[in-house]
Amino acid sequence: MTSISTSAFYDSALFNMGTLQAEANKLQNQIATGNRLASGADDPLAASQLRALARADALAGADTATADAAKASLTQADNTISAVATIVSQIQQLATQAANATLTDPQRKAIGQQIGALHNNLVALANTRDSDGNALFGGQSGGPAYTLDAQGNATYTGTASVDTLTLGPGLNVARGITGPQFLSFTSGGTSTDLLAVTKTLADALQSGSGGQAAAQAALDPLNAGTSAVTTAQAVIGARLAWIDTTTGINTQLGQQRTDAESTIGGTDVTTAITRLQQTMTVLQASQASFAKLASLNLFDLIK
Repeated sequence: MTSISTSAFYDSALFNMGTLQAEANKLQNQIATGNRLASGADDPLAASQLRALARADALAGADTATADAAKASLTQADNTISAVATIVSQIQQLATQAANATLTDPQRKAIGQQIGALHNNLVALANTRDSDGNALFGGQSGGPAYTLDAQGNATYTGTASVDTLTLGPGLNVARGITGPQFLSFTSGGTSTDLLAVTKTLADALQSGSGGQAAAQAALDPLNAGTSAVTTAQAVIGARLAWIDTTTGINTQLGQQRTDAESTIGGTDVTTAITRLQQTMTVLQASQASFAKLASLNLFDLIK
């Protein structure tokens, strides 16, 4: 006959009930939080996979922030260049008027003053600053994109290229364009830029003589300058569309990671509830049995 000591019986019963209670608490926590893993020890492989997914989420978050910054910069550039296009169109109209032989020199001088004011606006737009205070069209330069000499002639002082930003694995975009990429062009085999063309035209018209010839000579360069501005707008539009495309790709990848995280570490609520009910049934039965046995004494056993 095998004998079991009273202390051993109590220890065994309490241990079993403690194990059942711990399992019930674990299942309740899984149902409440939706997370199957309380620690890496619960499932080391799944925990490792979840850490990898978390790292990917963190990198994707950085890529999203970069994409937002690039989009903001390109949108500002697009709006600014649209303003440049509007001013150039106004200058073209004024140049066409000045080229008319019926106008007098004083009338052309007044037109020259208007063009001079518009030229100043172009210089100001070319030196637009971004939200960080950097020259929007100065490339990687921290200073102004254009500087003026004593006569008011503008010279580009930025860098030849702009920063390239990473939007994701293998996905990059230039965050803007430089001033020469939309202000400089070739007309009649000669390299020039809109700032020089408009400055020369304004000065000639305001000089009081030779204004008609200067206006006629400026028409072709202004047309070429307009084409350069339009091309730059198309480039920026394509980059903005590319950012939208990569953002869509990253959003899809993010949803895939979310689904994977749910599959790997999420709680199957139906299964967890079933297991909890089973565990609670066994626990309650164990508690009832322990209470009954614990109330018996030696005389009860003899009877």
